[in-house]
Order: sequence, then structure tokens, then C-alpha cells
Amino acid sequence: MTIVGVGVLLVSLAAGVGPSAAAPGEGAPGEPRPGSQVVGDGLIVPGQRVGPAKLSMTVEQIVEAVGPRFKRDEFPKEGIILYEWRVEGLWVSQIRATKAIRLISAFGTTDKYHTENGVALMHPRSRVERAYGQRYKEYAYPEDRITLLRYHDLGLQFAVVNQPSNPTINGRIFQIGVFKPGDLPPIKQPAQ
Repeated sequence: MTIVGVGVLLVSLAAGVGPSAAAPGEGAPGEPRPGSQVVGDGLIVPGQRVGPAKLSMTVEQIVEAVGPRFKRDEFPKEGIILYEWRVEGLWVSQIRATKAIRLISAFGTTDKYHTENGVALMHPRSRVERAYGQRYKEYAYPEDRITLLRYHDLGLQFAVVNQPSNPTINGRIFQIGVFKPGDLPPIKQPAQ
């Protein structure tokens, strides 16, 4: 697995959504890129929704809205269940014990998913700070070259790649997630 692939795994778990099999923008040979078939309007509304997938829905309602072709993984140690629609570039993290939706995320290298303030996947980190300010809590994972920016008051987070050896993705957003506003600690604690 590449460093970015490891980073995707870490950010997936830190974000509470689970692992992805390949690095951002990569897939199995002949498989469309993540997010190449964006569902709904692609709009990300903090604390509410990603496209048609809403935090207020059940997993069954999200499956009805997004489609039945998903991968499901359980992470008992972390207490989550992950639903991944890879082609659609969508992750849904469910709390295992209560079945409540914890986090919904768009991921990949498409700019078709975007926030109401115009921040999209693959935009630079500076775009996030211009649109939402610097009142986020930062979770740095230097060993995995990933930084998670979480706006707890909005219910919004961004995962940024920190890989200077790859200027194409370094400092770029490869995941945007929404959660119920308030404190949402990452599943995996960042390095101290």
C-alpha cells in the first residue's frame, strides 16, 4: 500500500468511516475513479448532508437514495460500521451500538462534490481556511502524511494530504465529511 493509501486508511479511521482499498483517485484497473458518478447535486451542507445522504436518515434510507451497490465493513474495536460507495465517492459511518449515522463523507479526486461555500475535493487547504476561517481543530498524523481539519461547531471536516514528494496531491483535500455539530473525536488519536 502506498503512503497515501495508508493515509486514506488512517483518515478513514480518524474520520470514523473506515478504510479504502486504494490511494485517492486510484481504483482497480478498469474501475471508474471514486466520485466519478456523483449522486444527487453533490452539495455538502455542514451538519446535514452530502448529496442525497442525510445525517437524519437511516442506513436503509441512504441505500435507497444512493443505490444498493456498496461495500460494508465492521470495525468492532472502533465501534463503527462503514458503508462505502466507491464509484460514487461516498462513505457512511454508523455507530455500531446505536445504529446512528456518525459521519457522511465524500472522497476522491473529483470536484463534483462541493460545500455551499464552494470548497471542493482536490482544492488546496488554503481554500478551506478562506471559506470557513481557522476555527477548526487540527488532528495531525505526520506518520501517515495526513491532516484532519474539523470544524466542530459546524459539523464539517476536511482531510488534507501532506505528501511533499507528490506535489499533485500535497496540501489538497481528498475527503470532506459532515457530522452532527458538537464534539466528534477521531476514532484514532493523532500523534502527539
